[in-house]
Amino acid sequence: EDILEQFASAPTMFENWGLIQVNNLHSLYVTENHDFGMTCSDFSALLASAVPEGKAAGHRLIKTFDCEAANMVDVLEVLCGLVVSCTANIEEKVNKLFDLFDFDGTKKVTYDELFILLFSSLRSMVRVLGKGIEPEDSDVEKMADEIFLKAEKEPTAHLSKAEFVDWVYSEVNFGIKKGQVKKIGLPMLMLKFDVIEDDDAKDLERERLLAIADKPVKKKKHKGHRKSSTSAAVAEKS
Repeated sequence: EDILEQFASAPTMFENWGLIQVNNLHSLYVTENHDFGMTCSDFSALLASAVPEGKAAGHRLIKTFDCEAANMVDVLEVLCGLVVSCTANIEEKVNKLFDLFDFDGTKKVTYDELFILLFSSLRSMVRVLGKGIEPEDSDVEKMADEIFLKAEKEPTAHLSKAEFVDWVYSEVNFGIKKGQVKKIGLPMLMLKFDVIEDDDAKDLERERLLAIADKPVKKKKHKGHRKSSTSAAVAEKS
């Protein structure tokens, strides 16, 4: 209900999507066996079918991810952007990013699949916010090497989802333990992956929290003490 209210109040804001909307788009994309690259019109049709309540966000998504005006979008990159910017907590996001590139459903990825996962995720962060530095192949290769090394795996082996999640929590260091539920804003997520400067990340995160605080919150009846709508909104999103 809350998600639908957010769609109604800000229909182009895909940042208001929950993980269920991302899952619906990913599921239909896989079911219909589309290529990685889709024309803008085909992607718009896919989006309208998979997430009817979010189809108004299509134009903004295309503008964000068709940066070269080539009338094509990389759907996996779009999905990565939706995952990292949606309202899910960090553990849900990490697991979903892995699932996007687990093409055979074995809960394992190859070195090449991990490289594409990292590259697409990092680049999508920069494109969604319009700030930061798009990753170089060499930087992503170094990161992929570190992940395989930590898992004590050769690059010819497969990396499990558990090993990837362990790396995220131990090396990227979000200050939380695996299993804890915490929502992290996209600017701070980018800062953890070194694709944005510290000052830019802090400014953008401050703007994000202020925007959340300014959102109207539907009043609910409670017995006893009740927080103000602004405090409730910040507590829910932070």
